Amino acid sequence: MNRRLVMGILAVALGSAAAMLAQRYLAEQRRIIEEQERQKLMASQPTAIEVVTAARDLPEGTVLDASHLQITAVPEQFIQPYAVRSPNDVMGKTTVAPIAKDEQILSTKLRRPEEAPVGSTLSSVTPKGKRAVTISVDTMTGVGGFVRPGDVVDILWTLKLPEAGQPEGQAVTLTVFQDVPVLAVGGEMVGRAANAGPGDRESREYTVTLALTPQETSFLLFAREQGRLQLSLRPKAEEGQAVKVVPANINTLLEMQLGIKTTQQPAAVKSGRQVEVYKGLKRDVVALSESE
Repeated sequence: MNRRLVMGILAVALGSAAAMLAQRYLAEQRRIIEEQERQKLMASQPTAIEVVTAARDLPEGTVLDASHLQITAVPEQFIQPYAVRSPNDVMGKTTVAPIAKDEQILSTKLRRPEEAPVGSTLSSVTPKGKRAVTISVDTMTGVGGFVRPGDVVDILWTLKLPEAGQPEGQAVTLTVFQDVPVLAVGGEMVGRAANAGPGDRESREYTVTLALTPQETSFLLFAREQGRLQLSLRPKAEEGQAVKVVPANINTLLEMQLGIKTTQQPAAVKSGRQVEVYKGLKRDVVALSESE
């Protein structure tokens, strides 16, 4: 083979190899430069933090559940004050202003269900079909001053009923109303921050405003004039549950606590007419003769 041809082929091969090496070197250098630029860009970007945002438009008064919420990663510099980080912190709360889709959920735009909207009046927080009625209580009848707006109470009535052989009558205590919402205590309305603790009520009377139906309101006012009212605070876990309570007097107390029956059941009347006669809480059956 011609020596000059061999040298030409070898030169071309070496040139191609050099070109490939140069191209590979340049590609590697370009990759290194791009990685450095990417790292610089990432370093210049703020840290993304997950916050709770609205999954859709939420009008005022919306009670939040899982379908209303979503988690969105937001650059730290764009996170708004009071932004909520966990859906569990807002579940069941109510919006006090409209919230747009994808807008960050702010704790200042929410309220708890038992809280009243800012600027609301007593009439606006009184449930439909109820009436607000106020009674006076003290430390003893008001559960030591621990009843707060938003609580639920039972109302007990103690009075004296006429009883044969007892000129002053027999004392009896009845549970007249159960599961009654407390709208206000003094000037503190439901949903408003407390200005005074229980200790501030130890030496004076104060008022409690309750939500009752119109008929219950009239019964309460009658009971207030005829005897003594007492509040009994219900636990939150028992709200809405009616409990059967036997009227308390000396007879029921002895029977339930000691098993002593102070009254006898009337004998059965075999024939003829009969009349039921009530003396206080005591029931008698009087048989009438045929001539009567």
